[in-house]
Amino acid sequence: MDYDVTAFINEYTRRYVAQDIEGITDLCLAPFLAVREGRPIPMPDRSAIRDHFATVIGNYQKAGYASFAPVEISTHPMGEKSAFVTVRWHAMNADGTLARDSETTYLVLMTESGWRFLSYTNHF
Repeated sequence: MDYDVTAFINEYTRRYVAQDIEGITDLCLAPFLAVREGRPIPMPDRSAIRDHFATVIGNYQKAGYASFAPVEISTHPMGEKSAFVTVRWHAMNADGTLARDSETTYLVLMTESGWRFLSYTNHF
C-alpha cells in the first residue's frame, strides 16, 4: 500500500483555498467526525459535512485568513487501508504574513476513489 498522501492533502488544500465546499465534501466519508477545541462534532450525512465546512471556511474568511498551506505532513499507517495523517498548516493573511501555525490530524481511508477523510481533530 502506498501511504503517500501528499497529493491528496494538496488537492484538499486547493479545494479549501478555492472555497470549493462541494469538492471538499466529496473528499469526506459519512458519517464524519470533527473534533474542534476538544468538542466532538458528529456529522451523519453529506449535507451536515457540507454545512460544517461552509461554516468553518466562512469563519476563517471573517478572521482574515486568505490562504492555507501544508508545511509538514506526517503519516502513520494503520493496517492496509487507513492512516492517521497529521498536517502542520500555515494560515496566511492577505498580505502573505503568517496568521496562524496549527496542526490537524486526519483519519483517512483508502477507497475505490482514493483517499478519503473519515475524521479530523484540530490540535488547538
